Amino acid sequence: IFKSWGKIKKMGPYDAVVVDPPSYQKGSFVAEKDYIKLIRRLPTLLLPGGYVLLCLNAPELDSQFLQSQVTEAAPELQFVKRLDNPPSFPVADPEKALKVLLYQLPMQ
Repeated sequence: IFKSWGKIKKMGPYDAVVVDPPSYQKGSFVAEKDYIKLIRRLPTLLLPGGYVLLCLNAPELDSQFLQSQVTEAAPELQFVKRLDNPPSFPVADPEKALKVLLYQLPMQ
């Protein structure tokens, strides 16, 4: 994604952006160190009032991981809500399952 960032940015700004990178892809993306780099760049892709849907499917990382990354790297994004996983995917511990968080860039 980082290699394509110029093209992605050039085609924007966007009303909504979905971020669903792999949790770990050797040589390309490691959520623990690279997710914050994506988050830091997100506000530049959005129109005022635009939404970001952050997805993370790493059982070792909880939703607080994403929330703290946003607070640090893109504090202008406002947390809206966490989306529930569909009932067809029951889980014992929601923090070890897919995490989907919705944020919004405020109108200016």
